[in-house]
Amino acid sequence: MIINNTNPPLFNQTYLQLRSIQYTHQTKINLYFAVKMILIISMTNSFILPILVLLSPWYFSFFAESSATDANNNNNNCNDNNSNNSPFKIIVDGGSTGSRLHIFELVEVDDEENEYVRRGSSRAHIPLSAFGRLPFELNDDNTSLNPTEIAAHLLPLFEYAATIIPPQYYESTFVYYQGTAGMRLLETSEQEAVYDALFEGLMEDQSFVFCGMQRNDISTLSGEMEAYFGALSANYILGLIDTKLRVISISNGEEKEDRHPVGALDMGGSSTQIVYIANKNEKMDLPIDFSTCPIVPPQYDEFDYVGGENTCRLSDEHFFSTSYLSYGVDQFRERLWNTFVEEHIISEDENKNGSDDDTCGSKVIFNPCANKGYEVKYNGFSLLGTGSTEECIRQIKRLIPHPEIPHDFSPNDNDDDYNDINVNNEWVVGGIEHPPIQGKFLAMSLYFFSLDSLRVFSQPDEVAHTALNKSWPNPSIDELYKALDGLCSRDWHGDMALQEGVHSFTRAEVLPHRCLETAYMVTLLRDGFGFHPSSRDITFTFLVDGDEVEWTLGMALAMNADERGIHNNNGNLENTGEERNGERYNDDNNNCGEVMNNTIEDENEDQFQGVSMESHLFGIALPPTHCC
Repeated sequence: MIINNTNPPLFNQTYLQLRSIQYTHQTKINLYFAVKMILIISMTNSFILPILVLLSPWYFSFFAESSATDANNNNNNCNDNNSNNSPFKIIVDGGSTGSRLHIFELVEVDDEENEYVRRGSSRAHIPLSAFGRLPFELNDDNTSLNPTEIAAHLLPLFEYAATIIPPQYYESTFVYYQGTAGMRLLETSEQEAVYDALFEGLMEDQSFVFCGMQRNDISTLSGEMEAYFGALSANYILGLIDTKLRVISISNGEEKEDRHPVGALDMGGSSTQIVYIANKNEKMDLPIDFSTCPIVPPQYDEFDYVGGENTCRLSDEHFFSTSYLSYGVDQFRERLWNTFVEEHIISEDENKNGSDDDTCGSKVIFNPCANKGYEVKYNGFSLLGTGSTEECIRQIKRLIPHPEIPHDFSPNDNDDDYNDINVNNEWVVGGIEHPPIQGKFLAMSLYFFSLDSLRVFSQPDEVAHTALNKSWPNPSIDELYKALDGLCSRDWHGDMALQEGVHSFTRAEVLPHRCLETAYMVTLLRDGFGFHPSSRDITFTFLVDGDEVEWTLGMALAMNADERGIHNNNGNLENTGEERNGERYNDDNNNCGEVMNNTIEDENEDQFQGVSMESHLFGIALPPTHCC
């Protein structure tokens, strides 16, 4: 017998094609027997091999399966059985400095009540917006989007999620990616192109097991809904609402506690949000009455509960909420520096008029919002810190009312008067007028991280420093304001430059910007939103009762209410779950963020050592990896 050790070309080609297909278990068995038979025949007669291969039912079944696989959006880790309804939700916050994945589980407490529990979080330090193309790049074939590359930076997050969620729930677990301010800065068409590429890259990767994800689960979240979800999260963690968004009232014997929903303040790198329940302002012609949702305390007779069940459920209609794009700390700093440069150039040109001097003007611009001696190169100029707190605040005030045009003060304006940039008690930020502030607020994210640094770095002003620390985390606006000079007036060299690591929430790269950030936030709260200098209505917090305050939990709560077909306050049945909930929160707003690195898992409660700062729920903790 002559054994032919040279495989025919068709065999080689077919074998390579077969190897490229991902098979089910049964197909692998079929493949084993098919290849075994082909090898036996090829040893006896290589002439009939091509005919056998082409006529083989296995050949057709292999490529039928391959075609079906290519046609599906889901990858081959998916099974046909989707009967296990998952109690888990994965929501990814696509921010301007990175994407952060959160895992929530709906846990049944009893027959009537459930609660949402955060099971884990993981972060990628590359913003999805960094993959977006600038307008001039869109017609360049060399800058096409790479789905594999885009998905690769998020795959470690989903691999982490797969270690938390049991395998039987992989396919039925809803996954939502919601881009926020960084993505809103991209053109709408480019947002969609990036999302298309991300979805394609995830579905093509065999390690991505959450194959129930759909393309419309990836979208841009509107700033208003981001603010609303932040408020839901704050109120739920505080125990003011339940998973059905009902306002909870408490009764202890004869004492009945009236508890009203709180508002929320959120600050990021590209945008800031405010949301609160406000009284109707007739001058603003608001479409509905924003009066506080009525609370019905439980009623008891001498022996037992007799009624008073609370039917009021919070919805976005109860709140005034808005988001200010370009009012996040990074975008605001860029606007301020651009203003310094533009006005310096104008001033230099005016000084040259009527002069024969052709020499270049000064390339040094004094920056009142940086510590004395701190120098940074920007757009061909050198910004040199002077640490002048009052001048810094004055410059910040100019940029609050309008996102593009600096405000010109009248000669009679007093920098110490918090009413000087509003008229007739009409408060305007970013060109948006809002109703008067009322109620209590939780301030989260950079509001906490930056202003907590003011509590530490204001030490040179002993009186203001002591007062702020005693009142933290509920300082008055005036206490924050008085502490600013203790931070901003410090020298950079030999002083602030040596403070790296002193404040747990301040990395080395953000340390030079803490003066501007804190001055901006205090000025925005006082002169923009209109918080009274003596008010203590804001609690600055990162954790409440061991849980982080951020918007994704609020989105999970709202989706849960929608899926259960819960009626809103007006008696209208909201989304019953037949539509994917992510579609309700899309945003049509429209470049991009900073590229950082790596993926770090947040070991939430294990790494936090809470130190009680005030009463029942609030605490200070060691820094999370994503904080500042």
